Amino acid sequence: MLGAAADIMRGAPAVGSDGRAAADPSDQSAVTLYLALLQDRLPVYARVMKDLGTRVGKGDVTDNLAPAAQATIGFYTGILTAKVSVFANPDQLMRLRQVFQTHDLGPQAAYDAVARYLAGERELGRIAPDVDCTAAAQLLLGACLNHVFMKMLLGEAPAEDAYIAQIIAGLRLGHRPACSLAEGTAPDPAG
Repeated sequence: MLGAAADIMRGAPAVGSDGRAAADPSDQSAVTLYLALLQDRLPVYARVMKDLGTRVGKGDVTDNLAPAAQATIGFYTGILTAKVSVFANPDQLMRLRQVFQTHDLGPQAAYDAVARYLAGERELGRIAPDVDCTAAAQLLLGACLNHVFMKMLLGEAPAEDAYIAQIIAGLRLGHRPACSLAEGTAPDPAG
């Protein structure tokens, strides 16, 4: 991460804190703020996502996903305003993309961590065999980002814990009865 920050700082076009080209080429406050926030918050977020993988087969799947959702909301709450400032300048955004690609950074790492966790749970039969783990990860984390954006834009959003419970339930991960190979039908739940 520090290497990525140094790369961005060396090549980022000068942009003022208002998102416009800076009169002073040394003014890179939007990028500087964004990088400082990333350096502060990304290690905590990455640790939560990495720890999710250690939860495969343990506890309740919903309870395991909730900290990842909470961490995503917390992470983006801390960086989204600064990130939007960088997005407002095409030159800074282009440079940021280049550095992210060079250092394999970006939101795909979090999506991959959640998808791997869900795939592990699917292999153990703890979630339905037809769950698209990548899509479920993208839906979960994308909904978390949307929650942060809604709060940033409107000044309010649904209560975080209730929102997280709702989006996890909406993923429809529940274990479904397996089809009998001999009959090609689902077993009768009444026995």
